[in-house]
Amino acid sequence: MSVGSRRNAVVIGSLLLLCSLGFGGWTALSTGSAAQLTSIHFPTGTTVGYAVGSDPAGGATILKTADGGVTWTPQSAPVLNGLNSVYFTSDDNGYAVGIVGTGIRTTDGGATWTTMTIPGTDILNYISFPDNGQIGYIGVHPRTQAGKVIKTTDGGSSWADVSVGGAMSWSTSCGMATDLIGVALGKGGMVYGTTDGFATASPQGPQTVADMVAAAFAPSDPNYGCLIGNDSLGGLIRYTDDGGATLWDSVRFWPTTVFNGVDMPTTTVAYVCGSGGTIQRLVQTTPFVDFYRTTVPVTDDMFGICFPVGQADTGYACGNNGVILKTTDGGIPLIPGVAEGRVPAVKRAGLRVLSNPSRLGIALHSDADVRVSVFDAAGRTVLSQAATKGLNFLPLPTGAYFVKARNGTARAVVTD
Repeated sequence: MSVGSRRNAVVIGSLLLLCSLGFGGWTALSTGSAAQLTSIHFPTGTTVGYAVGSDPAGGATILKTADGGVTWTPQSAPVLNGLNSVYFTSDDNGYAVGIVGTGIRTTDGGATWTTMTIPGTDILNYISFPDNGQIGYIGVHPRTQAGKVIKTTDGGSSWADVSVGGAMSWSTSCGMATDLIGVALGKGGMVYGTTDGFATASPQGPQTVADMVAAAFAPSDPNYGCLIGNDSLGGLIRYTDDGGATLWDSVRFWPTTVFNGVDMPTTTVAYVCGSGGTIQRLVQTTPFVDFYRTTVPVTDDMFGICFPVGQADTGYACGNNGVILKTTDGGIPLIPGVAEGRVPAVKRAGLRVLSNPSRLGIALHSDADVRVSVFDAAGRTVLSQAATKGLNFLPLPTGAYFVKARNGTARAVVTD
């Protein structure tokens, strides 16, 4: 997969941008809760939804809305431990998992919840029934080093461990596109993809050794997906349009300390959330993919985000202090994630790296005067400057880089 062969700039006139700044965004809903809400799900539309998490004492919290978030009603959980993930296959049939191997289910819209028997006492970070049938998956962060997912083929009546990866793998979660297609994620850049429900799985290339925490795929086409992760320098995002068959690409995004949640309602729209009230939206044209910051009325850490299937603009997010946010316009206005306080002029420039690897920096040829940005292997901007038509030299330390202009991308390696 070639980044430069399919990405282009989003052209927004400065007048249009100025007009848009006064409208749109996310609205805080009243929940009456002080819980840390970690996951939110609307199974069939924008009316009935559920959020789960941990109350201030560490116990389970479940909230339900039947009116699109106008009111939220607490539900009683038969467990004492906090919950990390919730998924409903219909408005009534749902599941939630959490710490110490906690798993519960309901068949009556949460009026009653019963416990599920799940092997082990690991931290359970994700649950999904991707085709809304009998096959479901739980993403696991084991107490001791191991790579695995937990799978059911009977609607959650029984669950079994499935090993994924090698001896050095340490999983944290998983993300499923269908009953058969998905990825297991973990520490140190662990990403294993499967097309047969983890009967087999192969390592994929997220181009990072950061700890991966979540993945999401477009429901209409599992080739399109996003990964999020974190390392000591902050959050990172990876993107694929071929199901991870080739390297997951770095993308531009607004720098964020920690990313926690991701959703991808369509092949051209995705959302990520994280620390400090961060919510970013993917903007995809041909051939660029960028994440843009959206307007959020809180600074609480955000953990879960959900756009019901088919809804690219109407969605919900949840976080600390019982915060639940709603948008009906995708969170716009869009503020460029990697920009310099203004909308850049559109430039058409092809880039060619003249020597690869090269010493002490990158020598490149540009077909036009244009601003270029250089990203490291973790997707962070390390250099942004004007390049003139013709030969240019970008001094950089040893490492692997992506050099991007408005309609071109080049990969380069710098040596001493």
